[in-house]
Amino acid sequence: MQFELTDTQKDIQKAAREFAEKEFDTDLALELEKGCKFPRSIFEKACQLGFIGIDYPEEYGGQSFGLFENILIIEEFTRKDSGIGISLSLADIASNIIIKHGDESQKKNFLIPVTQGKAISTVALIDSFHEKKQEPIITKAEAYPDGYVINRGKAWVIHGSLASIIILLCETLNPTKPIALIVESDWEGVNILGLKKMMGMRISSIHEIAFDKVKVPKDHVIQWGNAGTDPLTTYRHVHRTKTSAQALGIAQGALDHAVKHAKEREQFGRKICQFQGIQFMLAELYTLVEAARSLVYRAAYSYDIGSSELEKISSVARLFATDVAVKVTIDSIQIHGGVGLMKEYSIERMLRDAKTIQNLEETNLNQKALIAKKIIL
Repeated sequence: MQFELTDTQKDIQKAAREFAEKEFDTDLALELEKGCKFPRSIFEKACQLGFIGIDYPEEYGGQSFGLFENILIIEEFTRKDSGIGISLSLADIASNIIIKHGDESQKKNFLIPVTQGKAISTVALIDSFHEKKQEPIITKAEAYPDGYVINRGKAWVIHGSLASIIILLCETLNPTKPIALIVESDWEGVNILGLKKMMGMRISSIHEIAFDKVKVPKDHVIQWGNAGTDPLTTYRHVHRTKTSAQALGIAQGALDHAVKHAKEREQFGRKICQFQGIQFMLAELYTLVEAARSLVYRAAYSYDIGSSELEKISSVARLFATDVAVKVTIDSIQIHGGVGLMKEYSIERMLRDAKTIQNLEETNLNQKALIAKKIIL
């Protein structure tokens, strides 16, 4: 693997940075987070400029780049603003399943609208829990002559109130086996329930969605086991890598804020960056961010070349990068002092977003278990 970006990759990185600097406003981000609102106008501009769907094939509205170029954009977006950056990077999280496992019709119908800014795609994977029994409500689908029917199921869904395309990963009955179904949000039986307010990621609102006797036609069924893997595995690999890129961007952004503040803030007649204790903190944070970047880039590269190490390295990247994001944001707040705790500054929100992505869907304890299995077997 080459560690130097190509000229094209540098241009993509620069363009994403310039877009974020121009469009991501701190006051707007605070307003969006307060109302749990999606930055629709920014999303549409990002689509027009080709940032969303850059890794889609050209015939489906993309630019035929890889996941690597995608994570370069995610890193720059979350570096500028964690909330807006995460929300944009999650606006098409179902797309890689369709790219890798969908048929020609599905790719045309469900990828092109996303690149045009007319649709948002998501995945329903996190089963809801029964409020009293605290047991998962498993989503089941039953075959019928023209497709499948989802008799009952609930899930927590990112962008649940916005997405028009929902890939539901569930099980079938008789025999029991996993299946991926493309559900359109305006279908009868798809009911959007309450908003789930979390400590972070509030711009990427999560809603509970109930599926009640939803009929899914055959042309919306994604075949399982195509391309040498399955939709769930593809989703996990891509989502882990994108999450690690979000964490990397947050960590780099928090470090940027810390360095800037340390060079401007004076104490006892000196800039605080002149104190050795602050210098040591910054040096450690810089080292951690660079190490995280190497792992994140390697994970994306491994996906693009179809490496056999992907399962392990995507987990390693997610584990390390999210831990680094939490560490760097906490220490950046420490360097800022009291002002770092104020909502008017970005650091407080960056910490909440970092801690949220560290635990959402797959916790870092899950990653450690997966990594351990890979190195033991």
